[in-house]
Amino acid sequence: MSAADRPLPRRILPLAWDAWRAKRRGSGAIVARQQARLTALVAHARRHSHFYAERYRHLSGEGVSLCQLPPVTKRELMARFDDWVTDPAVTRAGVEAFAADPSRIGQLYLGRYVIWHSSGSTGLPAFFVQDEGAMAVYEALDLARTVPAWLSWGDVLPLLRGGLRGAGLLALGGHYAGIGLMTHRWRNRPRRRRNARLLSVLAPVAEMVRELNAWQPAIVGGYASVLALLADQQESGKLSIRPRLVFSSSEPLFAGDRARIERAFGCRVRENYGCSEAIALSAECTYGWHHVNADWMIVEPVDEALRPVPPGNLSHSALVTNLANPVQPIIRYDLGDQVRVKPEPCPCGSPLPALHVEGRTDENLAFRAPDGTSMSVSAMALTTVTYETPGVRRYQLVQTGPERLAVRFETDPGDEDAVWTGLQVRLRAYLSEQGLPAITVDRAVEKPAPIPGSGKMRQVWSEVGR
Repeated sequence: MSAADRPLPRRILPLAWDAWRAKRRGSGAIVARQQARLTALVAHARRHSHFYAERYRHLSGEGVSLCQLPPVTKRELMARFDDWVTDPAVTRAGVEAFAADPSRIGQLYLGRYVIWHSSGSTGLPAFFVQDEGAMAVYEALDLARTVPAWLSWGDVLPLLRGGLRGAGLLALGGHYAGIGLMTHRWRNRPRRRRNARLLSVLAPVAEMVRELNAWQPAIVGGYASVLALLADQQESGKLSIRPRLVFSSSEPLFAGDRARIERAFGCRVRENYGCSEAIALSAECTYGWHHVNADWMIVEPVDEALRPVPPGNLSHSALVTNLANPVQPIIRYDLGDQVRVKPEPCPCGSPLPALHVEGRTDENLAFRAPDGTSMSVSAMALTTVTYETPGVRRYQLVQTGPERLAVRFETDPGDEDAVWTGLQVRLRAYLSEQGLPAITVDRAVEKPAPIPGSGKMRQVWSEVGR
């Protein structure tokens, strides 16, 4: 039986063992694996992807280095989706039709692929296709590196006493990476489902509090902005849980929010830095550095001209390469995140490259409630409501007053009025569910635009008091 034909659990353990062994053997072993996998992926892409066959026609048949490979962007890859993928049965039309049906969440596209789409946090959503081999790599890296970095032997007994119960605060209405990972793992090991609860970030805060109090999870994971809201509920006494670990993903975790969440829940807080393009990108160590799984994922800090940035300097962007995904090769992909690579060895002792992430700068918004108090709303929840509105292509949400929200959006020509009607209704409904029925949702004259200077697309911010 070949490795590809083995049941998923039997594939994960050898991969996890190899990841553990590579880290133990040091940077030389990591670089050797990275180079071998890069060479194999580029060769595969040249043979089976029309896009990369054209892009790499200048290469010889010998070994390949990153500097020989021109960077790619989300926009050009999505524009040539059918030429980009290496399986001709995978098409953009087919993937989008599959993802448009929420009842298919957790199912396999074409009976063999896991798909998810990005949330459109940079203003342009994208669709990603993974085979079972890639999913095995992602889970093996979690098992070999993330779990040991986040939990100690002292956590084992408390977690067992807590029934290994976990709670995930996610966007549940679409084929996002988080829900895609969870449902895939449940499909292969159904007993895991009994120990997990998934809560929608779009639910009213009171509902999330009620479910968490009833479930009493030992591990809680979710968007940083939602965890910050729950920390407020914990400190007020409305929420009463005692997790052993809290981890954030999909949004940057700022130092102030991390301290507040740690104080509220009395446990360690970790941040998961990954992306839809490379879900198992890194693992955070006890010193707060994100260690890149460089034998499977490559991160290159670059300046505005996409030239390498020396360690210690803040990059303009980062190029990411996912060596685990042969179906949809992601090679030197312009991610848009600003990162700073640690120039000296990390005190934790890991030989893996370490970096800090600037990431997105979305923030929670504070609106005036009917009783005159201030009420916070999750930025991620607002972006999810906006992105999932049919017809919305790019968007920005700007708080312009204590009770006003302006929406910048783009859609197909001729659809503006109809899309705006649906978007306004959905945002008003969500805000009303949060106890904010008086918020005015305005249609902005401006179209979505990048931040002057940085060129990054910020999705949610407040202009109140500025």
